[in-house]
This record gives sequence, C-alpha cells and structure tokens, in this order.
Amino acid sequence: MFFSEQDIYLTFLNSRPQIQRFLHQRLHCQETAADLVQDIYLRLMLLKPPPRSETEVRAWLFTVASNLSIDHVRRQKRRGELLDRYLDRPHEADDSAAPERLMQARDQLDIVQSALAELPDQCAEILFLSRVEGLSHARIAEQLGISCSWVEKQLARALLHCRKALDRPEH
Repeated sequence: MFFSEQDIYLTFLNSRPQIQRFLHQRLHCQETAADLVQDIYLRLMLLKPPPRSETEVRAWLFTVASNLSIDHVRRQKRRGELLDRYLDRPHEADDSAAPERLMQARDQLDIVQSALAELPDQCAEILFLSRVEGLSHARIAEQLGISCSWVEKQLARALLHCRKALDRPEH
C-alpha cells in the first residue's frame, strides 16, 4: 500500500496535539514544545524513505519527539553548566586582604551596574526576574509574553555581557 505525502501530513495533524502535550509534559514550556513540534514536522517532510503507514508515522513522530526533548534538556543543562563555570570566580580564604577584597568587590559592583545599564530593558528585566526574583524561565516567559527559548537567549546575553565587562583589561 502506498502512503502518500498527504496521508503523512494528515497523520501529523491528527497527532500534533498529543505530541505537543507529550513535549510540554517533559519540558514544562509550551513555547519550546511548539518549536520542537515544528522541527519534527520539518524532519518528517524531509524523511527518506517516507513512512509506509499511519502506525509507522506515529511511532516515528513520538520517537523523534522523545529524542528532541532529551537533546533539548541536555543542551540546557550543558549551557547552564558552562555559564556557571564561566561566571564563577574562586575566592581567597585569607582574611588579611579583606579591605582590599572589599574595594575590589565595590569596583566589580560598579562595573556590573554599568554593564546592566547598557542592556536593552527586556534583557535586564529577564536577568532581574531570574537572578533576583528567582523565577523560572517558564514563569518569566509567561509573565512577559515571550518564549522560553527567548528568555534563555536573553539571560545568556545579559550574563555574558556582565562577564565581558568584568574581564575588560581596563578594569
């Protein structure tokens, strides 16, 4: 039996709500789930050879959805670890240098405040909501009406901007 491109598309459309729910349950972010559903559709349309039955299409869809969600979580974890490692600075245990460290900390605070003032408003707000208010990326996305991936990108941008400001030779 020949399973046409239209049959594949209709199977995808009928399965889409279930795939979206599946991804949302795993990722806890509706926008990321929607983005991944679009990626799945593109991969399905490019799949060679195409699936031969509805069962094959559905199995393929959920397998790819599972793999993409795992990849996404790994990427986010790796991104977070890299940012944490990049932003961490070792602290000296010697108290004899406490006044010097206090001056250095004040200088660094001034640098970070200047760097924050250079950021676009939304970028700075995302950093504030995440690091000061302690909101999750999903909650920030919901509150600001943007996608989780945009929150993550803007947060990374803000942190990197602050780190670069601290690493400038003139400081």
